[in-house]
Amino acid sequence: MIRQFTFLLSGVLGLTLIGGAISPAIAQSRFPQESRLERQAEKLNLTDTQRTQMQEIWQSTRDRLQTVLTNEQKNQLQTARQQGDKRREAFRNLNLSDAQKEQVRAIRQDTQQRIQGILTPEQQQQLEQMRQQRQEGRQNGQLR
Repeated sequence: MIRQFTFLLSGVLGLTLIGGAISPAIAQSRFPQESRLERQAEKLNLTDTQRTQMQEIWQSTRDRLQTVLTNEQKNQLQTARQQGDKRREAFRNLNLSDAQKEQVRAIRQDTQQRIQGILTPEQQQQLEQMRQQRQEGRQNGQLR
């Protein structure tokens, strides 16, 4: 259950970092996963309109997630990132309450629905394949 929730939380927070068209230099300097997520957006061949819509979705998701975390949890997460801790481990150590976990699940579901709504059927299929590959890589210990 904790592993599943950690995957859920890291997925939501990871998704929120894509933020549309991020320059690779900025992405690599801020959060390494932004670079990966930007590459995924490029693989999906998003139009300019889709990128703008994605940017709005990610900003909304980031804002909503900020309301879920306490100030202490935000600081804890920021410190963990600065120390180079793995994303999953940092989230696991936040000790979210059951109510927070439920809020994160709801945000994740809403985000996924909104994303699906702006993607073409081909892009949806490609995104699902990318998610499956990422999950398989995690199970094989290849990814963080």
